[in-house]
Amino acid sequence: MSIVNKKETIEVRKEADTFLSNHKKMILTILDKEGHPNSSLMLYAVDNFTIYFGTCKSFGKYAALNANPHVAVAVVQESIDPLQVLDIQGVVEEIPEADTKERLEWFVGKNTSKYYIKDADDFVMFKIKPLCIRWLDAMSGDLQICDIQV
Repeated sequence: MSIVNKKETIEVRKEADTFLSNHKKMILTILDKEGHPNSSLMLYAVDNFTIYFGTCKSFGKYAALNANPHVAVAVVQESIDPLQVLDIQGVVEEIPEADTKERLEWFVGKNTSKYYIKDADDFVMFKIKPLCIRWLDAMSGDLQICDIQV
C-alpha cells in the first residue's frame, strides 16, 4: 500500500462528510487541568462538519473544556480494512441553555443511542467548530490523505 496526498474535491468532501454523518461515536481529546491529554469515547451528531455532543457540568471534562476549548476528534471506521479515519482539530463552544432543548431534540434524532446522559440535571451541550480536518481513506487500496478546507 502506498500513501497518496490527495487534493480536496467536491467528491472527497462529500465522502468525508458522509463518513462523519454515518458514524455516531468519536474519540474526543481535551487537555485536563494539568495540561495532559485526556481522551473519551463520546456520542455525537454532526451538521456540515460541526460536531455536537453533551456532557455534565459535574464532569471534569466540563471544567477542562471551559479552561481550554481546543480539542481533537478522531472518528474511525470500526473495521480494520479498509482504513478510514477523520481527524478534526477544533474549538468548542457551549450551546446556550435557551437553545439546548431544541439542539438536543435534533441530536437525538441523529444519534439514537440509549447510552446518553441527556436526562441529567446538569446536562450541557457543546459544538466543535473545526479548524483543521484531515480525511484518511484506503478504500482504493492506497492510503489517501486529504486536508479538507474549513
